Amino acid sequence: MKFIENERAFVVNDFLVIADLHIGYEKTLEDKGYNIPSMRKDFVKRIKNLQKTTSSSKLIILGDIKHNVPVATRNEKYELPNFFREISKFFEDIIVIKGNHDGNIEKMVHEEKVKIVPEYIYKDFTFTHGHRYPSEKAMQSKIIIMGHIHPTYKIKDSSGIKHNYACWTIGKINRKKLDRYKKIKCEKVVIVPSFNQLTTGYKGLSGPLAKAIKREEIYLIDLTKVM
Repeated sequence: MKFIENERAFVVNDFLVIADLHIGYEKTLEDKGYNIPSMRKDFVKRIKNLQKTTSSSKLIILGDIKHNVPVATRNEKYELPNFFREISKFFEDIIVIKGNHDGNIEKMVHEEKVKIVPEYIYKDFTFTHGHRYPSEKAMQSKIIIMGHIHPTYKIKDSSGIKHNYACWTIGKINRKKLDRYKKIKCEKVVIVPSFNQLTTGYKGLSGPLAKAIKREEIYLIDLTKVM
């Protein structure tokens, strides 16, 4: 597993991994008075460049491909099929972990190489979105990788103004706080920053696993270790 410096993406063996694109969020900002062009082309360009630099043949997206809930907007119904058609040119396989913003996303994905699943287990890793409890089998993986939270780290500048920076958060599972599982082998949780640079982030943890995660390491996008 390797974080990519100055990118909101990382690699696990032959997989490029990203999370929380929130395609359609720019439309929400437009409704509030901001003139934001479609992010789809930027996402496709960034993903293409990441594939080239990492030579990854497979892609995992950790959920929240689209933004609006509970149903897709007209804009999302246009953007998503085009997004998947374009990025399908770069990879042999694409695994989409369904997030809480992804209702009926199956109707907008028409590429055969795109597989939509609730979670994905690969060797010692489980990939999940983070809005639901992982399965019993998933908790036997050594490392759980999740999105959903959009983690940030707050830094105060010389003027005393606080700024939130997207970050990677690595934590440890407190097994005593997850008595719903018969057995837990998970040793580490990696929380992935949002791929969408416009989305807001959160300092705290949320989701069903949050109560059991103790943060141990935090890295900014440039891989500066701040905790």
